[in-house]
Amino acid sequence: MRKAQAALEFLTTYGWAFIVILVMIGALAYFGVLNPSKVTPSRCIVEAGITCDDFIISNAAGVSMTLTNGKGEGMVITNVNLTSDTVSVTQSRCTVNAITVPAANTSVTESGKIAITCAAGAAGSIPLNGLQTSIGDKVKFNFEVTYKMAKGTYTQKFGGSIYGQVQS
Repeated sequence: MRKAQAALEFLTTYGWAFIVILVMIGALAYFGVLNPSKVTPSRCIVEAGITCDDFIISNAAGVSMTLTNGKGEGMVITNVNLTSDTVSVTQSRCTVNAITVPAANTSVTESGKIAITCAAGAAGSIPLNGLQTSIGDKVKFNFEVTYKMAKGTYTQKFGGSIYGQVQS
């Protein structure tokens, strides 16, 4: 009988300690201390043959990124499409090397830089201006670039994603 009572007291003490720990973890999560998006790093992921040099997500300017063509041959970019799971993107309005696509095809030389900017603003396609995000929030965008190799005839695509903090 005494052994049973000792075992029950032992389990009760550890049960209360376990409940206190769960309440503390719940309180930390509620107040945002355990928010994983605050500790996850910004990243830009692109398929092989293209490298991501830099990117920015801005309330004022939209999404801009700089890629490098590493496919060993020039390419002609015909379209850029930007989508997001976290922010509503109604229509992608992007420029490549300051030329609007698909209105004009943009030629990128072998090992050349590709500067892609997708605009935001009153008439823009990315509603970052306080509608769904605020400065400091982390958002993810997926992009898909349609292109032809300079000496090729068939349309190809490469894609990637960027995840980063919204700037001012």
